[in-house]
Amino acid sequence: MQPHDTSTSALGHRPLPTLAALLPLIVFLEAALLFNAASPSASRILAHVQIGAALHFFGLSPLFVLHATSFVVLATLIAWHVLVGEKWRLSLTEPARLLLEGFIGVAPLLAAAAFLGTMQSHALTINPVEPVSAMDAVAIAIGAGLSEELLFRMVGIATVHWLLVDVAKFKPATGTLAAIIATTVAFTLYHDPSAMPANGVVFVTLAGAYLGWLYVFRGFAVAVVAHAGYDVVVLLGQVTS
Repeated sequence: MQPHDTSTSALGHRPLPTLAALLPLIVFLEAALLFNAASPSASRILAHVQIGAALHFFGLSPLFVLHATSFVVLATLIAWHVLVGEKWRLSLTEPARLLLEGFIGVAPLLAAAAFLGTMQSHALTINPVEPVSAMDAVAIAIGAGLSEELLFRMVGIATVHWLLVDVAKFKPATGTLAAIIATTVAFTLYHDPSAMPANGVVFVTLAGAYLGWLYVFRGFAVAVVAHAGYDVVVLLGQVTS
């Protein structure tokens, strides 16, 4: 992706605008984790726990494990920026455009949930973590969006695409489609379809495919914001109901 390409799609695949767009979400999540350090709900999200377990395996301190998702996202985006060799220069409109597109990207998820009748029961985080406040609900939503998109989209799609295209020599388009399908299946299984009604399974599968499409064609930040934004709506509804 060339730095001079200013389309939103190109913007979503550049690390520095992605980092700037996600930074407010990361700051909010970290504030929530620190504010409720005794038992932070967002730290019990399964994907966050899995990322933390990986860091613990490498001998990192419990402090890093608690803040695992934010640490890995920040480290990945900064390393990516350094590797591509772009300048440390950013227009404020760039992250704003990514955030706006992410907020717009919530609408299809809400429409699908409303059509399937799952909005009151199915946030896209699987843990039975019930938010105790509005701040807690937003922190859980952001934690789920960051950790699950990191595992299933950034890592999952990249890994499957690399195996099929770079190793097995499939065509790039075939590798991309297969990566979206494979990670959609993994995303659905992660949400334990045996514990959900049929309409819940359909919704989670469609959401996984949609978020995979967003990641591939619009970028990591857009997928994270759409995912987190949907969960904010659902979890805030649980707090106020």
